[in-house]
Amino acid sequence: MRPRVLVALVAVASLAAPAAADSDVIPGHSVDAPVDGAIQAIALGGTLGFSLIPVRDSDARWNDELFEVDLRVRTQFSRRAAHISDALLVSSMAAPAIYLTGSTIDDADGDRLLLYGQSMAVNMLLAQATKRLVQRPRPYMYSKDPAVQRYAKSEGDDGHMSFYSGHASLSFGAATTGAYLLGASSTSGAARGVAWGLGMAAAAGAATFRVRAGKHFYSDVVVGAVVGITVGYLVPALHADGEPYTPSGQEIAAAGAGILGGMLVANLIPLEKRAKEDGDPGALAMLSRLTIGPVPVENGIGFAVGGAM
Repeated sequence: MRPRVLVALVAVASLAAPAAADSDVIPGHSVDAPVDGAIQAIALGGTLGFSLIPVRDSDARWNDELFEVDLRVRTQFSRRAAHISDALLVSSMAAPAIYLTGSTIDDADGDRLLLYGQSMAVNMLLAQATKRLVQRPRPYMYSKDPAVQRYAKSEGDDGHMSFYSGHASLSFGAATTGAYLLGASSTSGAARGVAWGLGMAAAAGAATFRVRAGKHFYSDVVVGAVVGITVGYLVPALHADGEPYTPSGQEIAAAGAGILGGMLVANLIPLEKRAKEDGDPGALAMLSRLTIGPVPVENGIGFAVGGAM
């Protein structure tokens, strides 16, 4: 998803928030509307500013990757996975804005939206700055498939914006900030657990589909998730008057289960078939290595499945 689109989404969400009250309307937290609004505006402006940095060499490829495991997803590509990851990102960003406000927006809701928008803006700034400075080629840039090569050419500079994943940082950041702000205001343990669990599940799904789409390497989404969670927690925590909100053990367990569940489901959903490339077996081709053959067993004959994935 383009930086300008994300900036517009965060800006619109922020404009929906009323002026934050001077009183401590979020329990244990204080918000200074002019200062926090200025921080958010600077972050959004910086995101657009960094997007103007040109790609140094549009044909450049890396000889090595950050981790050996990243080599496994070189040439990977799926438009369906990319569309699903976009949908999950939008859902991840929209859900906290909805459950933090409800049907009406009062002063406390306005403060929560302001901090939420600030978290998203800072995450976007850090991701865009890193992408433009590192300029890591995306996995699909290594594909020899003519159709994928045409797609890569149509994407232009975006083909070198792999490190790190903005989808991962924004979705994990949204889940963390949203759950934090809910936890700081709500006494319902069930509601907090659902926010952590479902939020992290959607974020993990978005990150996993980015890898399956050929948009990112494993290291891109891992770093993005770590940055997103860190910023997502620190932005509201820095506004705490005393001790910041700390998720309980049950809430942390719900978040962990959400991450594992989101990754599992995202890996099981089938995607469109793609022709095998030289040196790129792909999941379908690896499955074709499996063989089925008869084996003798007591009182009859059976069948065995063998091979490798």
